[in-house]
Amino acid sequence: MLQRFMETIQGWITSHIVPVMNKLTSTYWFGVISDAVLYIVPFSMVSAIPSLWNIARRFVTVLPDISPLTTFSFGLVGMFMAFIIPHNVAVKEGRKDRSMIAGFTGIGAFMLCMNPVVLEDGSYAFTMAKFGAGGMFTAMVVGFVVGFIYKRMARMSFFGEDSVIPDFVKNWFDNIIAVLLSLFAAWVVTNLLQIDVFSAVSIILSPVTNFAQTLPGTIAIPLVMDTFYFFGISGWVFSPIQQSIQKAALAENMSAFAAGMAPANINAYGITRYIMIGGEGATLPLAIYMLFAKSKKNRTLGRATIIPSIFNINEPLVFSTIVANPFMFIPMVLQAIILPANTYLWMSMGWAGMHVENFDMNFLPNAVSAFFMSGGDWHNIVLVCVNLAIAALLWFPFFRAADAYQVKQEEKQAEEKAAKKAAKKAAREAKRAAKLAEAERDAAGEPADQPVIPATR
Repeated sequence: MLQRFMETIQGWITSHIVPVMNKLTSTYWFGVISDAVLYIVPFSMVSAIPSLWNIARRFVTVLPDISPLTTFSFGLVGMFMAFIIPHNVAVKEGRKDRSMIAGFTGIGAFMLCMNPVVLEDGSYAFTMAKFGAGGMFTAMVVGFVVGFIYKRMARMSFFGEDSVIPDFVKNWFDNIIAVLLSLFAAWVVTNLLQIDVFSAVSIILSPVTNFAQTLPGTIAIPLVMDTFYFFGISGWVFSPIQQSIQKAALAENMSAFAAGMAPANINAYGITRYIMIGGEGATLPLAIYMLFAKSKKNRTLGRATIIPSIFNINEPLVFSTIVANPFMFIPMVLQAIILPANTYLWMSMGWAGMHVENFDMNFLPNAVSAFFMSGGDWHNIVLVCVNLAIAALLWFPFFRAADAYQVKQEEKQAEEKAAKKAAKKAAREAKRAAKLAEAERDAAGEPADQPVIPATR
């Protein structure tokens, strides 16, 4: 019955949800923005080094402060996003010759929207927080607008194909209108209409970002991701949304912590360290159980997937064992609800620290990342261990049931194989006996058996 129920759900998702998701992920702008999010990952990873260094400085105070490495890597991802989106649009439109200028235009429009303070000496004062993850949403909006302008003007040129003007000179003039329109749009909104673009974007997205910091919001993101993952749709589909929300929340926590204030965002970047232990779905316990499975297939898969699972790479495990397996649906959903809820409880009660450092080393054991992202709070290591134990309890009974079922299937297959083998052996022996009998008759000079022909009247 459960098998039929899961097949019905899977059929419905395959026919209704998967086409929608495929259509969404294949859209022009989703591809541009999701690629842009991936481009900034190295800068997040670089900022992990100063996080480690800051922990060491607490014990060795003579060490120099290298936090500017974070300020000018992770602290500039918003500006990088404003560059990458228009750049990618120009490349997609086959205008690689305009891509760099498109990216520079994105940076210019992004900084113009910051509405910097003009000092007495005529210089400008910018707020550094706007350049980083705190300005990512605004950077996406600005990048989209600039990219849209470049997309519409990709085929426009002041010159014909047979023009004798050098290509680099033609490129200068062909970019002028797109640059002017992009900067003019930013100027109109910021200076003429006196709209704070950063505040406006924040207000528009506040229902989403505020909900993300509630208990239901903290549960909703992994629940949606893991449910789709069970049906074979990777959580990477949701990464642009997830990372934009959580990195902005982490940037706010980092700013508050640097100012001597308490961080306020629980659902900040890195919360997956307590939820995705061994990979999305908290599958590390499952990988360990499979090492001791009674099923030969499961033991083989356990040996093949345990090492990747330790480093949070579980695609081989998920697609070989969990996807569309009715035994695994309930634990996949339960852990996506219980682990985020327990994490939210611990952090809201002060039993574990909220994240105040960026340590983008997803492939390290979760306890290590949790320790450094919390600023060196050992309570976060305990939280990882508690959630690991909870995940182990959730997976165990369902794994036992799935393993027992697999053992029966293997025994059935072994019996069928043995029966086929016995039948083939019997057929071979019968054929060999027939040939032996025929050889004996030939040696005795006896005629071979002839078919009996009935007499006719």
